[in-house]
Amino acid sequence: MIMNKRGVLACMAMMAAPWASAEVVQTPTLAADEHETEVEVWVDERHTQARNWLSRAAHGMDGWFGTPNPDDPARASLRVMMDTTWNRYDGTTIKPRIRGRLKLPALEERFSVMIGDEDLDYDRPGDGGYTDERLNTANDNNRVYDRERARDSNASLALRWSKFRETTGLDVDVGVRTNDLFVRVKGEKKWQLTDDLKSRFEQVYRYGVSSEHMALTTLEFAKTQTDTQMLVNRSRILYTNEDNDETIEWNNSLHRRHDWQGKHGAHELNYGVYVGGNISGDAPKLNSYGPYISYRQPVWRDWLFLQGDAGYYNNKHEDHSHHVTLFGRVEMVF
Repeated sequence: MIMNKRGVLACMAMMAAPWASAEVVQTPTLAADEHETEVEVWVDERHTQARNWLSRAAHGMDGWFGTPNPDDPARASLRVMMDTTWNRYDGTTIKPRIRGRLKLPALEERFSVMIGDEDLDYDRPGDGGYTDERLNTANDNNRVYDRERARDSNASLALRWSKFRETTGLDVDVGVRTNDLFVRVKGEKKWQLTDDLKSRFEQVYRYGVSSEHMALTTLEFAKTQTDTQMLVNRSRILYTNEDNDETIEWNNSLHRRHDWQGKHGAHELNYGVYVGGNISGDAPKLNSYGPYISYRQPVWRDWLFLQGDAGYYNNKHEDHSHHVTLFGRVEMVF
């Protein structure tokens, strides 16, 4: 399969379709500023209504656990995404994703309610090929959209306890994902080693009744080069053990990060090299490697984002030679 210009445009259209209003799409393009202003006002009103609904829902839920404090009101945030991936081995995959948080002050000791795809907690633009969306995208039966997979990925509900976050960077989640009851502990520690060098260590342990053991260790070093440039090296080790099937995977990404302010907010560009493999046996195995580039920016509004990644990876385990991998995301933040 060759991704030509027409194919790229079709892919972009699929990504944008879930958020497009029929009224806006069917309206003829006009040069008059009045029409553009009407569209902007309509979009802003819909976004404000959604944010107000989330705030009311959080306030109402906060009232279940006590008397809401007007000086410390409940707050809600929500990310809604549509991810699209393509490579010549797996074809095109479309995956909707959500992640939300309700902060409820009436619940003592800093409890929050977390909803949606918990895997997004590990997702960073500069990670390169780490996430499955950029390495292996195939759904069952080679379907472009897998409803069951999307439902199961987003069907997570957890209660998060963040009492020790300020002192230890520790969060504890207790929740359910589809038919899997789980507890997850996530800790983070940061150090400023020199004026221009800092490091970050993150440890996640998760145990599920069905999924059993998962541990993810991340070690990152970042060296500031200019006010807008940074050199980052991020290493990860992922351990899983389900039904005595133990695997240990490792990966490393070395990339340069550029940040700058645009019209609607921060723009981020990352480019570098990714390597990863399996170390379950006697010696490390290099399974995938290659260069990648990732770009993310807000468009039109400070709550609407576009992200695009391109990589050139192989996969020895799947007998896939080096090939172009494309990833795109449309994201709205409420």
